[in-house]
Amino acid sequence: MASTLVRTIVKPLSFALLAGLALAAAVGVAPAQMDDRNFGEPRADASEADRKIFADGLKQFSRTWDAQDGAGERFNEHSCLGCHSVPKPGGAGTGANTFVIVSNDISDAGGGHVFQRLQRTASGTAEVPAPAGSSRRKAPMLFGLGLLDAAALEQTTAPAPGPDRITGRVGGTPEQPGRFGWKARVPDIETFVATAFAEELGLPRTTAGQTYPDIAIEEIATFVRLLGPPPRQRDAGERTAVGERIFAETGCAQCHTPSLRLSRQAAAELDREPEIRAYTDLLLHDMGPGLADGITEGKAGPADFRTPPLWGVGASGPPYLHDGRARDLAEAIGMHDGEARDTRLRWERLSPSDREALIRFLQAL
Repeated sequence: MASTLVRTIVKPLSFALLAGLALAAAVGVAPAQMDDRNFGEPRADASEADRKIFADGLKQFSRTWDAQDGAGERFNEHSCLGCHSVPKPGGAGTGANTFVIVSNDISDAGGGHVFQRLQRTASGTAEVPAPAGSSRRKAPMLFGLGLLDAAALEQTTAPAPGPDRITGRVGGTPEQPGRFGWKARVPDIETFVATAFAEELGLPRTTAGQTYPDIAIEEIATFVRLLGPPPRQRDAGERTAVGERIFAETGCAQCHTPSLRLSRQAAAELDREPEIRAYTDLLLHDMGPGLADGITEGKAGPADFRTPPLWGVGASGPPYLHDGRARDLAEAIGMHDGEARDTRLRWERLSPSDREALIRFLQAL
């Protein structure tokens, strides 16, 4: 199975990225009891050979990179683990120092707008003031990214099932459709990791006289592909089932699509069911002027964001949303606008009991 996972579904490389469960105080929801035994572990279908590759990638993911490794004078972190650690390696970043700063005044080599906040000097490391008009980006969970990379991605023409006739848009560019990143700019996991090396760690893909950054990118990309999806809550209970029904009736499932189909090739190679339950359509949606950040990336305008997967959302925050402005899940729902405005209005009309059930359902994913 190792060869299948690494050579095919994982896409060949040139060489052999919602800890605490704070919830809506306004609806009185207690923290979920999560089964975290599989957070940060390889997928269940990984062979022994895959697990060895996974362990090697985890070492690279956790190691510290510095000037002696070829890192430049400007960077954001010394390690992938510095931003992706909650609740386990490969998770989200919830601390203030894990948020990336982006600005329209910056155009980085990866096609984004990442501001490198740290400057290496002869006397140490200094923090550089952020440019005016900049915006924050929360580091997302990486669990299950290999399955999302294997999902079929295509522009839909018919609206999603639901009351509001919402149609999402594939991000990226016509030449390179995107599925990762808050603006769906990044086409695949290898590009995601290589961009993080260059912009977050300050390590370009090619460094004079050195080859190990490229090898590390390969190993970390394979580690990310093999990361299992977030485990669902044990013994979710009747209120969670009620919340799932309300989730659909309110219209949340129009963008947070419960299941994605793997491509036919991926389903055959992984020898698994052709669907994954990630609660995303991987598509761009207009979220309204209140959440707009002034950033344009590929097909995504200032108010456009990719639907984030909801699996594991209970363990990926607080805070929530692309810039961490929401203190809990209820507040995050209440800030939806644009294409999600009518869904938000239905949420606002729910009884406190139904809101609680919906939040419990989200916790259990």
